[in-house]
Amino acid sequence: MLIKFAIKYLIICRKISFLLPVLFLISSAEVESQTKTNLDVFYSLTDSLVDQINSSIPSSEKKILLTLNLGQSYSLFSNSIKERFRKNGKEILEQPPDELDIPNVDIVLEGSGVEYGEMFRDGWFGTHYIQRYSTIFGNYLNTFSATGKKEFEITRMDTVKVDDLKFIENESFPFTKGIAPSEPFLSGFAEPLIAICTAAAVIVIFFTVRSE
Repeated sequence: MLIKFAIKYLIICRKISFLLPVLFLISSAEVESQTKTNLDVFYSLTDSLVDQINSSIPSSEKKILLTLNLGQSYSLFSNSIKERFRKNGKEILEQPPDELDIPNVDIVLEGSGVEYGEMFRDGWFGTHYIQRYSTIFGNYLNTFSATGKKEFEITRMDTVKVDDLKFIENESFPFTKGIAPSEPFLSGFAEPLIAICTAAAVIVIFFTVRSE
């Protein structure tokens, strides 16, 4: 009876060991495909800003006069901001025609940055993860809005692997870099302790079963 159980157990273990690498590759590919670089996240934040501004412009207005004050640090967002307005159905003019009163949109991007939250594990022996907070802030003026100048601060929070930080940050753009906290002491201390206790428990159970 014990032999049959052992054989059945070994067969199940072999099947699981065969499937684990496949499942690992599938899950890894899915996570990698979903992880955006910090710069990509900032592009999505500027898209959200444009969508916010566009919602305050009457849909009947198809042309806008756009002024961007991004400074040297954020000039790379200029083309993406213009393209986002175009996707929202707006034609961008450099100079307003005298005979038309069109919306004048003036965007000032004052700053942006990345902050990381506390490090944690996905289970006792799982991968280290960290929360990522990406923020842009500044102000804009839309002449077709009665609110006048409006301050904005847009933040997006998600979770990334700690091992991926060196890939998602960009050395050429300091605002894409943040300070990652160190691994919690209890996390690093508990893992080897649990492994030792588990191994000791297995040995005790093994000799206990043999003695019976």
